[in-house]
Amino acid sequence: MKDHTITVSISGAGGSGTVTTGLILLKSIANAGYYGYMSRFSGPQIRGGESAVILNFSNTSVERTAQYSDFHFALDWHGFERFSDEIPLSSQSCIIFDNSHDQLPEIVAETGAKIIEVNLKEQVHKLKGSRSNAFAMGILASKIGLPLDAVLEALHHILDKKGEEVYQKTFEAVKVGYSLLAEKGSLLDNWEPVSLPRWNISGNEACALGALRGGIKFAAAYPITPASDIVEYLAPRLEKYGGNVMIAEDELAAINMAIGGSFGGKPSMTATSGPGVSLMTEALGLAVASEVPVLLINVMRGGPSTGLPTKSEQTDLNQALFALHGEAPHVVVAPLNIADGVLTTQWAVGLAEHLQTLVILLSDQRIGQSRAIIDAVPAKEFGLKRKIVEGKEGEPYQRYAVTPDFISPMALPGHIGGNYAADGLEHTVTGKPSSMASDHQQQLKKREEKITRFEYGDMWAAQYYHDKNSQIVVMTWGSTFTNAQLAVSELHKEGYAIELLALRLLMPLQVDAIQGICKDKKVIIVEQSYSGQFYHYCLGQGAIDSSALILAKPGPLVLGANEIKTFIKEAIK
Repeated sequence: MKDHTITVSISGAGGSGTVTTGLILLKSIANAGYYGYMSRFSGPQIRGGESAVILNFSNTSVERTAQYSDFHFALDWHGFERFSDEIPLSSQSCIIFDNSHDQLPEIVAETGAKIIEVNLKEQVHKLKGSRSNAFAMGILASKIGLPLDAVLEALHHILDKKGEEVYQKTFEAVKVGYSLLAEKGSLLDNWEPVSLPRWNISGNEACALGALRGGIKFAAAYPITPASDIVEYLAPRLEKYGGNVMIAEDELAAINMAIGGSFGGKPSMTATSGPGVSLMTEALGLAVASEVPVLLINVMRGGPSTGLPTKSEQTDLNQALFALHGEAPHVVVAPLNIADGVLTTQWAVGLAEHLQTLVILLSDQRIGQSRAIIDAVPAKEFGLKRKIVEGKEGEPYQRYAVTPDFISPMALPGHIGGNYAADGLEHTVTGKPSSMASDHQQQLKKREEKITRFEYGDMWAAQYYHDKNSQIVVMTWGSTFTNAQLAVSELHKEGYAIELLALRLLMPLQVDAIQGICKDKKVIIVEQSYSGQFYHYCLGQGAIDSSALILAKPGPLVLGANEIKTFIKEAIK
């Protein structure tokens, strides 16, 4: 099947309905039988400001950025200059804007794009109670050839709770917009709809769904951008499965609640972003020392400090790996895209429970707040469970006994003979506080060996175009995967002997496996950071050598497929 893609971007002031327009068009393309991907942009303001969305529509699964927008609709030009480097406009774009608000900005005119002006204020006056973004929906749907019925079905789904009057006014405005411009589009004419079950889901929702599938029964969190959607999704659903969500007074309370819930026998988690992780760090060490399973999801944003709260970066990697004081071995994983968020989060819950430790899952704003139409992710059973034991009355319970796999069975509160102390102090095998060198050495080894000796299976990474004759390995992780995959795919079609290795398991790093894949090959690291954190980590662990090359770029601009492709070509000349 030939891969067809259409890219549409929309911008406007906060409250103009930019995001709602994008959500309805995304749902419409799904109704028509196709795939879509929507990324969103906003300023750092809590309310107001400016916003934009970019939508990619395709007849195949799509989670990547485009080279340029085929159509851009400006509901107004408020704050557009803040997005001018994030919205890809070119001479091949068609720009439609409401001329009742502003004049065309010079930076837009200079692109050489085709310009279409419409007066939406006039249309709103004609249709009392309507909004300009509804006319924009109709115009865009018409320009790309999207069936009107698909849009109206999406309207009914998304605006159902707004009441009949809002729905009817929007319905009428969309129909007017659909017929407003004389020139209609036919870009979807040669597309073949798919009939497979598909989901309309965001990255944050995918992680939350994975947590549910993994058996999470308690989630505690404090709201923070861009992670809050996770607990919002969990709240009404977790209760249906016998669980609870607690909105804590701050991040310190949230992580300690999660640790407490897990100690009580309920698989538990929290979700936050970089600043929240900073506050949680001491408690994370408690989870490691006491061997209490807990999952922490960090939806990364640009830093340091408040940084870029609505933009994406992969710069909390060092924090996730090394922020805990002392020697505190734990697990760090990362999903590769929205769909992968379901399986990777489910796996992360299982790892935390089975290994009785802290697992940090690194998502980011780009994955978390983007939304896509994806194929349904089938359920999978990882077989990872917590080892539970009931103590025997009169016999000392050795909670931290050194077992062959270094994972000691855990008693739950209330079990007779299963009492023990679980705190941050170093301890003996029974949990009794101890500062003896022998006990410290024993427990340090126990906490490390259970993680490093565990067989993680094939989930540790995804490999594409693997061939013993390949000469180049592109290594990446997290949200940079989608564009790196496209770049490598195109190079592979052009005859380059190249493969892609995308890591999910970041700690413990699978050094031997990486060395085996990269042996005698040129290694190129691709990551979204300024300092090259992933490159230096892999180099320091001995997974790659100093001959490896690096393409590292900070946010908020995404590393595009063409940029990655160009770098690779230049690197291997």
